Amino acid sequence: MRICVFGAGAVGGNLAVRLALAGNRVSVLARGEAVAAIRRGGLRVQAGDTVLEARVAASDKAEDLGEQDLVIAAVKAHQLPGFAAQVPPLLGPQTLVVFAQNGIPWWYPGHDLGDLLDPGRAVERAVGRSRSVGAVVYSANARLAPNLVHNTSPGRNRLILGAVEPGAETGGETGVADLRQVLEQAGIESPAEPDLRPAIWKKLIANASVSVVSFLAECTSRETFDDPRLGPAGANIAEELAAVARAEGLAVDAGRAVPAPGHHSSMLQDARTGRPLETAALLDAPQAIARHRAIATPAFDLLCGLVHARARSLAGQGER
Repeated sequence: MRICVFGAGAVGGNLAVRLALAGNRVSVLARGEAVAAIRRGGLRVQAGDTVLEARVAASDKAEDLGEQDLVIAAVKAHQLPGFAAQVPPLLGPQTLVVFAQNGIPWWYPGHDLGDLLDPGRAVERAVGRSRSVGAVVYSANARLAPNLVHNTSPGRNRLILGAVEPGAETGGETGVADLRQVLEQAGIESPAEPDLRPAIWKKLIANASVSVVSFLAECTSRETFDDPRLGPAGANIAEELAAVARAEGLAVDAGRAVPAPGHHSSMLQDARTGRPLETAALLDAPQAIARHRAIATPAFDLLCGLVHARARSLAGQGER
């Protein structure tokens, strides 16, 4: 299968290497020094005591890579406008596009969140819903070098796929089933989900109540989860978001898996490297849904306010 991973960061790099080693024709659309590094030395993933290496095509121009069978958008939600502007050369009549983002996705049904998640409907116009596949990612990674990713959850790499409309058959049911098979052959778990929305909220609960809190505390996700003060505070946030999900008609509880030790959240990694923070999908969109459903979320609202204040402070430091 011809697969382009759009974004060779921590998650994208891990997926690209595993898919390439499974025999797929993998290319990556990357930026800056990553393109030269991947062309020169390939793409590598340190997974536990093992280093996985793959040679993949790399470019910063989509037209260099050509039409694909599958495009995996492995960029942050706020980077989707740039993705929409560059993706057309990768798309053929049968190309499917998997959106592997955290938080509430641009295609989330039942709410008009376009101004927050897809300004100007750029992604919907460029890709369209008929070829789009939703995804929920469970994979802890950090980029150590332009062409080296540390996969801190080597025994747990999961990409849950689902239609962007409950009950729809995106790309045909066979098409999505084929994608799951490709992922499984690459050692990436991909269980079938008839409705992706509960999985979206479960991952959002983990992100907001642990990963985002750990960004503010500047510690690992496991340290946040185990902390006698931060842990219960995160549990309160989880309970509030689970209530919002239930108001959406979804059977979601507030339970959270224990994070892997040693992993720093992607938001904290972004803050430390001066990159923009992923706030709209993780904070603003679920807050808008909570208000639409008239569900009180005081702990989550406080988290949103603190993160936005910290983001403004970081932006101000970067401008000095």
